[in-house]
Amino acid sequence: MSILIEEMRGASLVLTLNRPEALNALSSELVQALRDAVGRATSMPEARTVILTGAGRAFSAGTDLKQRQTLSREQKAAQSQLLLTLSEELWDLPMPVIAAVGGWCLGGGAELALACDLRVAADNATFGFPEMTLGAYPGSGGPVTLSRIVGVTRAKDLLFTARRFGAEDAHRFGMVDRVVPAEHLLDEALNWAREMEATAPLALAALKRSLNEGASLSLREAGALDQRLRRPLDATQDNEEGMRAHFEKRRPVFRGR
Repeated sequence: MSILIEEMRGASLVLTLNRPEALNALSSELVQALRDAVGRATSMPEARTVILTGAGRAFSAGTDLKQRQTLSREQKAAQSQLLLTLSEELWDLPMPVIAAVGGWCLGGGAELALACDLRVAADNATFGFPEMTLGAYPGSGGPVTLSRIVGVTRAKDLLFTARRFGAEDAHRFGMVDRVVPAEHLLDEALNWAREMEATAPLALAALKRSLNEGASLSLREAGALDQRLRRPLDATQDNEEGMRAHFEKRRPVFRGR
């Protein structure tokens, strides 16, 4: 049985973590399988969005601690770097990435969800960063992404206390964008993806990069980056198609050119 299920659902590449017996704990092998799948997504023109989710009772309960306790200090660092690299690759993907979070979403699993562009949670989702109770703190970039998403003070609260919190609190904090009944989780993610798939892929890729990279720049630098990314879109076939469709009062057909 594959530890990662890959399937196309319409124009969405759905990646399902498939270690339900281990609550989808992130072994090095599973993280590498995710990296491989994300790498393939960049050369799949039919994939307009990516959705990450988990099989069974968890999105992911975090790093595989049984595996981790067998590793040397150097191997632990390499394992953490593996997840951090995956997070960076998700940020660099030209298409939007949606985390569809059900059940447990803890530690490294929460870091993985934070690396996605958007997050929808089932009403049964439980979040938390338990690393502080283990003598460490999230080691794959989670404190950085969490503080940028929910603010520094809120991030300190959630990280310092290592407390667990539900989907509604995660939504109130700004950590997740939508909360739905558990039975509708994947449908909600797919419907959300379809809204994005109606837009021009080149424009969407440029906009994602502008938002991600601009967040760490000064206002002037972010504005300059935004213009460098935006102006070339005026010369694309997608822009011509969008304008033509507007005046012809029809839905545009974008081809990423």
